[in-house]
Amino acid sequence: MKRNRVVKVLPATLLAAVVTSVPVAAEPRPLQIGRADVLPVGTTEFFADAAYEVGRESRVPGGGPGPGAGDGADYNNLRLGPVGAAHGVDDGLEIGAYFVFVNNSEDDDGAPDESGLQGITGFMKLALNAHAALEVGVRAGGEDDVAPYPSDGLDFYVNLPMRRSLGAGLLYGEVGYTVQDNDIGGSYANWGVGYAHPMGTGFHLNVELKGDEAPVAPGNHMDLLFGALLDAGEIRLRPYLGLGLYDASPDITLGMAVTLRM
Repeated sequence: MKRNRVVKVLPATLLAAVVTSVPVAAEPRPLQIGRADVLPVGTTEFFADAAYEVGRESRVPGGGPGPGAGDGADYNNLRLGPVGAAHGVDDGLEIGAYFVFVNNSEDDDGAPDESGLQGITGFMKLALNAHAALEVGVRAGGEDDVAPYPSDGLDFYVNLPMRRSLGAGLLYGEVGYTVQDNDIGGSYANWGVGYAHPMGTGFHLNVELKGDEAPVAPGNHMDLLFGALLDAGEIRLRPYLGLGLYDASPDITLGMAVTLRM
């Protein structure tokens, strides 16, 4: 069993440091944390993410609404998404849409074993300045019995990604909030901080700490992610490995994100 080794709320001073007057480079970009840059006018980006998560834990009995009935029952999660596209429609403004599909498989009796859509999301992102953006979105079409993020009806979210140059690399972070029906799991906050360091032309290494309040799990999610960005011009690959720091988090995550900018 893992232990809660990381506090839920990131230090305010660290997140505040992300917003500063220091110029930033267009690359590198985050692994899983939201990007603070907004697509230029007329630019379209297609994106896809796939990950296999091993050893998630379901909610304990009597712990409230949401899928999963086993007391610490483990399950694995195969996730396809977000898969979608975004387009720069005006100076400092982009819009986009994506979906997420998950396939759960139980390791223990009573753990989640359902598959389906986590939802279809439409979003708008507005540049606040060179170092921060505001993203708002609405999600619909999700299944109410698909862990770890079930959905029913409409969910709304807001996210504030931020960034700043730090030496040769890039420090970045995010804070956000999702408004969800209490019968599904209730509203919850998310947070993250990361650093990317250039290793050569078209190659960067990333480390991220990303978490949320896990509406249907026995405690918060918190993952430590290691990965890289491989820039091949219009196509960018971001393979990553995740280690769960909380019991509700997957023990190990293997993932790959791909973007194509046109």
